[in-house]
Amino acid sequence: MSQVAGIPSAGVQTSENYALISGYDIYDRDFYKKLIKKVPRAAALQWMRVVKGYMSKRKAIRHTYYFHEEGQWMSAAATIAAVTDNTTYATIMLSSGDHTDSGTSSFPVVGQTVVFENETAGYVTAVTRTTPYAHTVTVYPVDTTNVNIVAAAQNGSTMVFYSNAQQEESTATEIRVPKTSKVTNYIQTFRESYKVTDHAMQNQTEFEYNGQKFLHPKGIDDMMDRFAMQEDLGLLINPASSGLVNAGAKAIQLAKGLIPQITDSGNTLEYFGTPDMTTVDDAILILNRSYGVHDYAVGQGLNLNLGWKNWLIDFAAGGDNNISFSPFDGGKQQAINLNFKSISIEPYSFHMQTWDVLSHADTLGAGNMPYRDMAIFIPMGMAKNPEAEQGSDYEPYLQLVYSDPGGAPNQNKGDHSVWSTGALAPGGATNDTANWQIHAMSYKSLEIRCRNKFLILRKAA
Repeated sequence: MSQVAGIPSAGVQTSENYALISGYDIYDRDFYKKLIKKVPRAAALQWMRVVKGYMSKRKAIRHTYYFHEEGQWMSAAATIAAVTDNTTYATIMLSSGDHTDSGTSSFPVVGQTVVFENETAGYVTAVTRTTPYAHTVTVYPVDTTNVNIVAAAQNGSTMVFYSNAQQEESTATEIRVPKTSKVTNYIQTFRESYKVTDHAMQNQTEFEYNGQKFLHPKGIDDMMDRFAMQEDLGLLINPASSGLVNAGAKAIQLAKGLIPQITDSGNTLEYFGTPDMTTVDDAILILNRSYGVHDYAVGQGLNLNLGWKNWLIDFAAGGDNNISFSPFDGGKQQAINLNFKSISIEPYSFHMQTWDVLSHADTLGAGNMPYRDMAIFIPMGMAKNPEAEQGSDYEPYLQLVYSDPGGAPNQNKGDHSVWSTGALAPGGATNDTANWQIHAMSYKSLEIRCRNKFLILRKAA
């Protein structure tokens, strides 16, 4: 038996009040380091710990839950599909792509002002929605004496409904029904365990902290490393599941991961060869189109990070003033800082983070897996929660969601549970097998708000 913080450990007493501690204890690495005096081995694997500060976690009360999200429904720009000249005004048909809900809904309403590509302004006096996917707007020129609205409204060109104007003692404009997207989330069950036989049992650390007795048994860090990585990878790359069952025909439900959620409902961008500033420009244009926030955390694999480094070297070859040299000792030794921590192009800032799990050769970086060349753009800040079911009206764009894992108070760690079984289990034997088995279980999911503000960067095949 060893001791921690001056507290002697003469032997583990049989007590149900002991709590098992490991390097997992997600989001609490400092707590573990303080007690055990070392940093968990798995810390470099866990992307969820890296983005601490840009995401949070909250408790869910149902294993299947949903929320209605307000998406980007402005749609104020429309493409002209056809124009009818009515001498003093024009009847303009919207393209099929400017309709929603089976073609029965479109953005313009009576009273709006509209501008065309040649800067001509018009005024909408009527909107006709009798034909799905072929709604028309009646547009008069704002300047009826000098402007030909038909000349401005060219087929295939764009018009933008930019404002509205009303007469004195006006009546209400056409009522718009708020449009939301229903997002269904599923909580996934994760489990891991290991055992130590009576002959193989070795010493464990026993200590007390803030009135709670803790045990740190040999082998628990290795188990919790596996447990944490399986959680992290599942919540990163899980696709949506449907009709999945185990060997006993019991239903299994996956929590849809971060990358598939963004791929299916957010933005994607491909680059060729090595990323460069044109890649960043394209990302900015996509995010700007989606009304993205201006600060992003960018998680990427080591390969992509090295790609940025290679671009920087090529960029620096254009002149000595493009790169900074910092002397270590004022002598001959010099260091070249090629670390891309942030890229800032007003008003956007991208803060780079290397997620090792995307490029480790024994996980997602194995073989020809695509993740090593991938980057995930995560908006930093808060999004409005229309339901506001729990807590504040505003929530982070990315949240870890968990259900209560249950168990006794010394087993329940909030977002996961750890407990013992076997004849040698501290707290008393649970069976007559001479071993000590340690188990971990959690119920977790990942919740993304405003998915249209996220982006996945992939290397083209």
